[in-house]
Amino acid sequence: MFYNSPISNRFFSPSHKTLTQGTFVFGGILFFLAILIFAYPMLIVYFIAGLILLAGVSVLTVAWKLLQVKKSVSQVEYRETPLSFNRGSRVIYFRWNG
Repeated sequence: MFYNSPISNRFFSPSHKTLTQGTFVFGGILFFLAILIFAYPMLIVYFIAGLILLAGVSVLTVAWKLLQVKKSVSQVEYRETPLSFNRGSRVIYFRWNG
């Protein structure tokens, strides 16, 4: 029966059910994690060490990629011509040494 509602109740029930279940699962995970942290305080240290390890690996990866870019850019050799066509302007030739 239609109870002065322009939108059917069937439309909201699957999304409401999913949202409710997701909230319960997330809350349960947080509760279980809190129990584990109270039971094993060293777990906090492990989490922090894991974050530091992840940050270190990320920085090393970025540095390695930057080193690769530097090597590829240094292969491009440029030289200036001794002749200038206009005063103050110069022509730069780029040569790829691949």
